[in-house]
Amino acid sequence: MPSWRQPHWSLKERLACLASEKGTALLRLLPAEMAHNIGMTILEKGWVAPILGRSLSTRFSGLSTDVPGIGRLTHPIGLAAGFDKDCRAPQGFAQMGFSFIEVGTVTPQPQPGNPLPRMFRYPEQMALINRMGFNSKGASVVSQRLGRLNWDHDKTALGVNLGKNKDTPTHLAIADYAMAYETFRGKARYYVFNLSSPNTPGLRDLANTDFVRQLAGELGRDVCHIWLKLDPDMGKKNLQNLVEAIGDSGFQGVILSNTHRVEWPEKGGLSGHPLSLMAGTCLEWAYEAHKGDLPMIASGGILSGSDLFDRLARGALAAQIYTALVYRGPWVTVQLLVELVAEMKLRGFDQVSEVIGSYYQ
Repeated sequence: MPSWRQPHWSLKERLACLASEKGTALLRLLPAEMAHNIGMTILEKGWVAPILGRSLSTRFSGLSTDVPGIGRLTHPIGLAAGFDKDCRAPQGFAQMGFSFIEVGTVTPQPQPGNPLPRMFRYPEQMALINRMGFNSKGASVVSQRLGRLNWDHDKTALGVNLGKNKDTPTHLAIADYAMAYETFRGKARYYVFNLSSPNTPGLRDLANTDFVRQLAGELGRDVCHIWLKLDPDMGKKNLQNLVEAIGDSGFQGVILSNTHRVEWPEKGGLSGHPLSLMAGTCLEWAYEAHKGDLPMIASGGILSGSDLFDRLARGALAAQIYTALVYRGPWVTVQLLVELVAEMKLRGFDQVSEVIGSYYQ
């Protein structure tokens, strides 16, 4: 059933949903990054009023989830890093109904990223390939923007995803992460260190046990505020060894996963439906290593309520989306929640808390 025909929605909600879906379809006629920038400008200027009407906490029940270091969320769907790289429009994304928002990736110093074109759609696969290359206004600018917001993290938790600059040698990467973290200290609810983008040379080489331990030593007590985002292209043994080191070093948790490295039909990181199986498998491998002791957030290939249910069942406490927003439009949060509730009902679950980790029972 099309989203705008949901029988329990008001006429105003149906019309708003229909209009947003048509607008999203029109934006997809434009080049991918141009369409993205237009959408971000619309959100930044506040030209889109809250589209959900009633709050999701009253529309749905039984969907709240507790994520250590982030808090109690009204439902498990957040915005993945990469959509709002420079903290331009977190208010707009909050109005879309996301329970938590992650801005970035932010680098210590400003950098333009890779040359255009660098984002490509594959609608027949519900997929994207990007090679953005950490285009960022830099930590100082983004931190000032965030500070001016006086953000209410209890209402919608906001995290910052941090990465190293492209021209920073790998042996100085820890200094980059520490510098960026210090710039944002106290302004975000949680922090993520990106060790997994395929578009910054040498970045994925940092995803090893030695670097993780050195990073923890540099951060000291602050390590408990940091999540690490990993890639889906590691073998099982390497991923599990890394997850064990992350847990032993005191990091808050892991986000699984970033994009899949590809060379064809474009070079970059693949997201969307083709990533779904890999991302889900990473959660399973990680859970096998930490036995539920390390918090996990799912990311990658979540385009339906069934996908969301699968990631929760595999042990994720919450999930983040990106490509689903591109293809399903601004009502995607409520659409996914409708589908999640249906999936839970079909399988005999009343609470999200009952779903989490159920795959292993």
